[in-house]
Amino acid sequence: MAGRWAFRLLLWYICILCVQPQNRFLFLYPLHIADICILGAAGLHFVAASQEGRPFLRFGPGTTIGILLMFFSLCSLYMGSMQTDSAWNSDIDIIYKNCFVMILVEAMAFTPQRVWAVQSSILFSTLWWVKGGLRLSAAGATYAGDRLMGPAVSLIENPNGFAYLMTLMLPLYLYFFQKAPHRLLRYGFLALALAAVYIILQTGSRTGLLALFAVGAFLLPKYGREHKASLVVAAVAITLFSTSVGALNVERFKSIPDSIRSFLSGGSEEEEDPSQMTQDQQSAWERKMKNRHTWGLIKAHPLFGVGIQADDDLVWEEFPYAIGQVHNEILYAGKQMGMIGMGLYLALLFTLFRSGLRAQRWARDSWPVLADLGWTFKMQAVVIAVGGFFSPIPWNAVYLIIVGSASALWMNMKKYKTPEDALAAEPAAPQVKT
Repeated sequence: MAGRWAFRLLLWYICILCVQPQNRFLFLYPLHIADICILGAAGLHFVAASQEGRPFLRFGPGTTIGILLMFFSLCSLYMGSMQTDSAWNSDIDIIYKNCFVMILVEAMAFTPQRVWAVQSSILFSTLWWVKGGLRLSAAGATYAGDRLMGPAVSLIENPNGFAYLMTLMLPLYLYFFQKAPHRLLRYGFLALALAAVYIILQTGSRTGLLALFAVGAFLLPKYGREHKASLVVAAVAITLFSTSVGALNVERFKSIPDSIRSFLSGGSEEEEDPSQMTQDQQSAWERKMKNRHTWGLIKAHPLFGVGIQADDDLVWEEFPYAIGQVHNEILYAGKQMGMIGMGLYLALLFTLFRSGLRAQRWARDSWPVLADLGWTFKMQAVVIAVGGFFSPIPWNAVYLIIVGSASALWMNMKKYKTPEDALAAEPAAPQVKT
């Protein structure tokens, strides 16, 4: 009983994290609903583990990386070369909270069914994102011209962040579309996926479009072979969506090739005059300079980086364009924690991809539903690899929860040895289309 309620509280916390109802219904703020859920989940999990003789933690790859990330982030807080204030701050707080949730996900998702439950909770939580995006689009609530923003005070209020996370959810929507047991559910999940594509286009995010193309190159062949009619419907819908994209967003998308060339080009662009550039050219130029200076900063301070929340005045003296946020996850991790941080970021990404690949091979013949979940994790790793190259939040909550789920699946495969063993141990496996 304690274990079941611990897991329920964890799932409720994930829903609260994604939806953040306290930001809309302010009377929830003093109730600390998120704190109650996560602390209750941890406490009840400890009780259940003690009663059932199970370990409180499962030291899979996700948990191991999470503990290392917490340790080295604390080292950087106190030993970062440009960290002038070692007081607890928002960045270290985010790292610790998100690592704690990732570790709990791996510890509590000790069956494949619980891994599905975590993914289902994420999916249904993001219905609020989709609803908010469609509602704001219909109301014409845009930013900087035609760019659609997500609901305010949430994980997705920024157009680029909205597009990035919607693209990250797209493989999950299509997974449930393929595996849903009823036709109406399949139609619903297909509509959800198409709504996500519409939102990505309406944000005008070049990052989102690049990530969409990258994952689409794998999604279309896989699902198109088995769902030709749905593929035709999707093609028609996306064609119609493209006609509704605002003129300014179209111009942003057309600038992608030039932006990529500018972003990757060498030379001493510090001498260029940003005032003579268009807004999109200036954006690409600034990101290129930030990346270049941040990489120089990392090489100058490779061990612990310059600090979790470095003093920008000190950063400015050495590498002026490296101040503030860097729109590149792995470089931002390096700025905070040096080469160690970059290694931990890549280890998380490798865990997600490798766990998915392993599940796909492990369950291919006897448990196709689980094998396709592994493939979904692989596609989410592709999205993160592409979208994360332009995102400023290396340790974001959704990323770490997905990694925790994939790592839990890895540990479940080690526990059961074969899919047949897992199926025999879990007679209440979900009855879904295979």
